[in-house]
Amino acid sequence: MALGDLQAEILGALQKLGKASARDVMKEIAPEKRLAYTTVSTVLDRLHKKGLVKRSRVPGQGGAKYIYSYAAPIEMRTNLVEKALSSLIEAFGPSVVPAIYDSLEEISKKETTDLKRKISKAEV
Repeated sequence: MALGDLQAEILGALQKLGKASARDVMKEIAPEKRLAYTTVSTVLDRLHKKGLVKRSRVPGQGGAKYIYSYAAPIEMRTNLVEKALSSLIEAFGPSVVPAIYDSLEEISKKETTDLKRKISKAEV
């Protein structure tokens, strides 16, 4: 999944701010660009759908608003992998699973041990 220039810039601004509303992000990058609030809000929503940012709904003037935060790298990787696997299975059907399984042979023994540990924790 590639990020466009604006998505990368907004993600960078959010990472710098920590937690922020769309308006806060817009103000952070506004000196460089003249962006509409709706553009920033739409990009943040798309980043949320990609699993790259988290958001929470909070009360605000005129109604609820979202506060966005930068997703932790492990959460991002997990979301990206899950979306990629879902896309592969959707595109090729269940027959892609053996190919994915075969590619696991290329993983180091330490990574395999870590994966087995995580799987056994998840099964409990």
